[in-house]
Amino acid sequence: AIAPATATATLLRPPRRLRRLPAGFAALAAAAAAVVALAVMFASASSAARIARGALARSVMTAPPRGLAAAGRMRLRRSFAVGAQAQDKRVSIHPYFTVPKENMEQFKALFDDFYACVDNEPACHYYGFTVNEEDGVVFNREIYDNAEGLLNHIENTAVPGGKAGPLCSNVRLEIHGPKEELEKPALVEKAKEIGASMFITDESGFTSQMMSTGVPDTSVSIHPYFHVSPDKWDKFMAVHPEYVKLVKANEPKCHQYCFSYNKEDGIVFNRESYVDADALLNHIDNTKPANELADGLFDKVDLEIHGPASELEKLQDVAKEIGAKLFVADPNSRVYKNKP
Repeated sequence: AIAPATATATLLRPPRRLRRLPAGFAALAAAAAAVVALAVMFASASSAARIARGALARSVMTAPPRGLAAAGRMRLRRSFAVGAQAQDKRVSIHPYFTVPKENMEQFKALFDDFYACVDNEPACHYYGFTVNEEDGVVFNREIYDNAEGLLNHIENTAVPGGKAGPLCSNVRLEIHGPKEELEKPALVEKAKEIGASMFITDESGFTSQMMSTGVPDTSVSIHPYFHVSPDKWDKFMAVHPEYVKLVKANEPKCHQYCFSYNKEDGIVFNRESYVDADALLNHIDNTKPANELADGLFDKVDLEIHGPASELEKLQDVAKEIGAKLFVADPNSRVYKNKP
């Protein structure tokens, strides 16, 4: 629950079904990120309410983002610009907003206010809401050049955050990035203020720098939260290079792939995303050898898949098989740039 008299957000476990991946299944993961300003403003919201249960996921349209033309710095190009793989040193934030059913449409109506603010943030790579209406949870896939870019975002989106605060009953926050970014005093102070947990990204993580810019974000990401006991921690971490090697060599449609971890809580995440559903399915098949090495080294894994409704439809069967929750991407999600 959010303490009404403070600006801290309570850290909760992700809204997910706890289920063990079957042997041979690839360690999935994904990326993306968040509206920290919301969490700060949500501190005045009421105590946690039960997660609202909605009916059907919001259908995704294919229209380009509203306000795109007004963002003069955004370059319009629709073909994939293939870039060289580079170490991923970016900072992302993962917000999970619990929104009561009766407030969900009002909450969604504020999306454009946030987009209008972020259109003017030069450090933002991509930004877009995703929604799981069944559980009443809103997420945001977003990522920034560095700690300063994230801190600027917090200040820049304070106004729409204030409007959204009363509509939200609960929030959980994580910040993922390189150790040197997470240790910057200003970010350390802000993380304490909003109650965000920190996940250090592995140095082997990479970004392909190939996301098309100036167009809607139609990527498919998967969010795995591996729960690893202390006695298995080192062995599980030692398998990561095998995954990275396979993905770098055989998956040209992978946008980003980067393990991150919070050892204190015994959780390992993977910030990864793909061009489309077919690319994610290819990843699953490609990483089977590494998955065999990881089998038995984690206690359980919680999974979510985020992406356009049209792509999630292709993943219905695999989502049921692995117990993954589906988050439908807002059609106005943006990709601003693919390089720092």
